[in-house]
Amino acid sequence: MLGLLFAAAVVADSPVMRRGLADILGTSPELEVVGSAALDEARALDVGTLDVIVEDVPDDAAVETALGRVPPGVPVLALVGRPERARELVQGGVQGALRRDASSDSLTAASVAVAAGLYAFDRDTFAPFLAPPAAPVDAGTLTAREREVLELVASGLSNRAIGQALGVSEHTVKFHVRSLLDKLGAETRADAVARAARRGLLTL
Repeated sequence: MLGLLFAAAVVADSPVMRRGLADILGTSPELEVVGSAALDEARALDVGTLDVIVEDVPDDAAVETALGRVPPGVPVLALVGRPERARELVQGGVQGALRRDASSDSLTAASVAVAAGLYAFDRDTFAPFLAPPAAPVDAGTLTAREREVLELVASGLSNRAIGQALGVSEHTVKFHVRSLLDKLGAETRADAVARAARRGLLTL
């Protein structure tokens, strides 16, 4: 496990697809494939060990049905053959989507991004089928934990230092930082701090 950051599982009905995906993900020093299952067996995966599920969504299956077969609570990167299903995938809660024939580099990079709490979509493929970004959520909806993270970000601490201060993993901190950026409509940590200060959420 030395040097490995995220645990991944592969879900696909085709055994050949499962082996191929596992082999590709296994080339990344940031991923370890710890599970593999067909869609009907996916619920048996040990979610406590997983950071991301890479799921091949069959072209002839309803998106809702396919996504409903994987354990809840784990970010999903969906692989599809029909880009027009992107909106259904987003509504179904996936954190990322790629075409089934995406390059190995794209697959590993997207898997790591989703595992880290980010969203990963092939812009050129899926942008025409996705709705415009929603307006930023009102900053008043920040959770108590997000406010704590915001204060520490404003103090200039790294994700690792914030995790140590709060007693949580760096992975969890990344998730909260991403949520802060989304809610504040910010592109960077510095931008988030500036926007929060303007809204009276921080005293600098």
